[in-house]
Amino acid sequence: MPLLLCPNCNVSMQNVNRSGVELDMCPSCRGIWLDRGELEKILGEVKQEAQGHQQDRQRFDREVQDFHRNPDAWKQRHPYDNQHGRYRYDDDYHYKKKKKGFDIFDIFD
Repeated sequence: MPLLLCPNCNVSMQNVNRSGVELDMCPSCRGIWLDRGELEKILGEVKQEAQGHQQDRQRFDREVQDFHRNPDAWKQRHPYDNQHGRYRYDDDYHYKKKKKGFDIFDIFD
């Protein structure tokens, strides 16, 4: 027995879990319905991701400024990576794949 009917076309809706948010989707009209607090969860994830990008950018800008101030000192602090042919400024960053931001169209996958 369907729990919810689509307000648009009166077809039973499906529950879809995306990124920890429970969405109600109508398979007929492809409408998406959010319960209370679900939009805030989605926007919270987007905000956290944006803050992470901002912190990464600030760190990169600091490294560039340090390099421009004194390139020799910067090179001494950062080892040369023969494998990649460059100086490494991000030794504590382990190249983990960044999580793709929440896209509302991902719910149709």
